[in-house]
Amino acid sequence: MTARPKITALYAECASPDSIRIEIKKARVVRDRWQRHVDGLARLLDTRLGQIEAGTWPDTTEEATR
Repeated sequence: MTARPKITALYAECASPDSIRIEIKKARVVRDRWQRHVDGLARLLDTRLGQIEAGTWPDTTEEATR
């Protein structure tokens, strides 16, 4: 989704507390977005495994193959 910015030596030495707080806030937004993505994938995996166990996936009906 978003590449992690590198904390340069200059930034580490010169960044104000407000600047650091802003970067923390932005990083948390990205983390939360990724967590929602991971959670969605985990739900999909659970659903798929249940379908496989029930023998309903893959759908081999004629309509599904069109």
